[in-house]
Amino acid sequence: MGDRTHHRRERLHIIEEWSRTGVLAERRTLPIEQQFRERVARTGSRLFVPLALAHSDDVWYHTQISYLLEAYDALPARPDLAFDSVWKVWESTVGLTVVARTGKPRNITDSLRYVSDHVALDAGTFETVVAALPSQTCEYLFKRIVRERRAAKGRGVGLRLAGGADGTAIERLLDLMEGGAAQGEEPAAARRGAMLLRRALAGELLRIGTEEVRLSATARLRILLGGLLYTARNERYHGESFSPFYSSAASLKTYTHPHYLFLATYALVLLLWSGGGHAYSPRPEDVARNVAENIGEARTLYGRHWLA
Repeated sequence: MGDRTHHRRERLHIIEEWSRTGVLAERRTLPIEQQFRERVARTGSRLFVPLALAHSDDVWYHTQISYLLEAYDALPARPDLAFDSVWKVWESTVGLTVVARTGKPRNITDSLRYVSDHVALDAGTFETVVAALPSQTCEYLFKRIVRERRAAKGRGVGLRLAGGADGTAIERLLDLMEGGAAQGEEPAAARRGAMLLRRALAGELLRIGTEEVRLSATARLRILLGGLLYTARNERYHGESFSPFYSSAASLKTYTHPHYLFLATYALVLLLWSGGGHAYSPRPEDVARNVAENIGEARTLYGRHWLA
């Protein structure tokens, strides 16, 4: 409690100092921020390397470029803000893709479902993305789609994962996890469940008790889009989750989750652009190389914290 009280006072003290000086004065660096800066300098990681993009005078394209630049400007210190910015590009890209393919706009929930069910993404790049989830992200996802799913059934994340053969397969996996694989004392049970969920998203054949289950690529994409990324975006947009680096519980591991959210969303943007047939569309092989490179840079930076 003492550490939490100290952090609460520290947050208010930052505002108090700015109330006297104005926000142009550089605020004090929090301990976790200093640790992160030192780690970036020590590891030699480039953190993130954007893919060079083709020229086009397309106005929509340059609107998205403006938000990509906004995302890059938030790095390295605030991968959570980088995720917020690149999500805008993703949501706009999804909307454009759905209209181009169906002739009519849909809301974001239906658009994400359309992408997961009907848009073929480069298989190798998609597998690179879903095989790279850090432990912090797996634990977050486990809590949202397993531990909280009864309350969410019929709405929110439960609704986004339901429906069709993929929804049935996802429901079966979550039932098995909830019924046995993730039972026991917390937090050990939650960690076991999170690691099982990582294997499921990587496409492994899971044996849970006497049952076997393997999720299709479309089911795994549905979980990535509707279970993870859109849920995280909503919580941030509506102020339902703590701004991560001002928390008393923040550690180097804390950075891995928003960093992955940013990388995964950025990769999905490039994947849709590469299949769009536009003058600015990057080549699929360049996208594959860039996505693998950025995941490698992240794992170099975080080391054991990525999977701890």
